[in-house]
Amino acid sequence: MGKRIRLDKSTLGGTRLSASLVDTIEELPNGKYDIFIEKVGYIRSLSQNRLFWMWMAQLEYWSGTPRKVWHDHYVSLFVPPTKHGTSDLSTEAMRHLMNQIHADALVEWGVNLPLPDDSDLFYEFVEEFKFK
Repeated sequence: MGKRIRLDKSTLGGTRLSASLVDTIEELPNGKYDIFIEKVGYIRSLSQNRLFWMWMAQLEYWSGTPRKVWHDHYVSLFVPPTKHGTSDLSTEAMRHLMNQIHADALVEWGVNLPLPDDSDLFYEFVEEFKFK
């Protein structure tokens, strides 16, 4: 099991680590390790998650394939293996995932998933899929 070390970097406060990186590495048993550094962001919003699942419901309705299968397909296709699904994605990462799904659904399947900017079309979509 890995250990998380939080790095805070700012122009005013400099760079601070929550634990010594050298000490943490020295404490590890012999072996090979990967070290990932990724920017911490706010966890995806509820509205992003709601739209994601409405899109999965629309794909289920369109194809007959369960929304969980669509979820797993897109997670395996676009979510980094260091993440466990969409629940720990930042809002920025979730936005990127949604853009990838939107493009893939249109190009690969011919399905135009509605976006909030689509006004009336989006409103109709929400009314149809919000409880599915």
